[in-house]
Amino acid sequence: MKTWLDFTNLLFLGESNHGLYYKATPPKRLSVDNEVVIKVLVRDSSDEQWKSVSQEIRLLNQLSSPWIVNILETGHDQGRLYYAMEYASIGTLATPSRELSMHEKVAALSHGVRGLAQLHSKGIIHRDIKPAKILVHEQGGKLNDLGIADKHQPEGDSIPTGSIGFMAPEVAKGLKATPASDIFSVGATLHLLLSEQSIYPNVPRVNLMDAVHHIATQIPIIIFDKSKPLLMGIMQECLKLDNTERTITALEIANQLDLAIDKELL
Repeated sequence: MKTWLDFTNLLFLGESNHGLYYKATPPKRLSVDNEVVIKVLVRDSSDEQWKSVSQEIRLLNQLSSPWIVNILETGHDQGRLYYAMEYASIGTLATPSRELSMHEKVAALSHGVRGLAQLHSKGIIHRDIKPAKILVHEQGGKLNDLGIADKHQPEGDSIPTGSIGFMAPEVAKGLKATPASDIFSVGATLHLLLSEQSIYPNVPRVNLMDAVHHIATQIPIIIFDKSKPLLMGIMQECLKLDNTERTITALEIANQLDLAIDKELL
């Protein structure tokens, strides 16, 4: 696909949460100087997929924030829902277009966590925090992809939702996600950035149910770097196994990450 409506020079970037991502040159009517990203709902989408993308658009339109990706336009064409959003020049923390310094990685995470704090302030759980959800640009980062975000409803059981390697143990056990579950995922993300290792290095990769059972029953393997005590302390607070002891907030994490950058990464 080379064009979409009056968006031109489309370049396929990948697929996530039922949509296809393209980098594109925006039409002049949007008054945007830079390239944008278009997310287009896949053809023959189910009602659940429509619901996911519609919810993501609704949430993003409600959240005008420097720390969360901004929606530039929404619409539909030929029966396919789409939206255009800001383009991050460096990609994501999972797949950056160039090598990032540790300072850049932690700064982008800090910005994304500030976006998470704004979600939590509105009673919304992201439910899938991981490096691929943090967009990176030259000035820092932004939180992205709210396709499975939901209102905080801690009561009752739930189907485990999130990504293997970043899922909180209580979610793997079938409990509903809470802000503390997102915090655990932030800790798992920080651990990966610092050590280049997952906290679940031995998780089964073939069978999803085996992987979820592993997370629910095994203690994470944490690699410590004594040269970065502030960052290690943040990570430990996030990765407490008992979610009731995970009392640190997303905003506190962001502030502590900024302090650690100044003291340990400059």
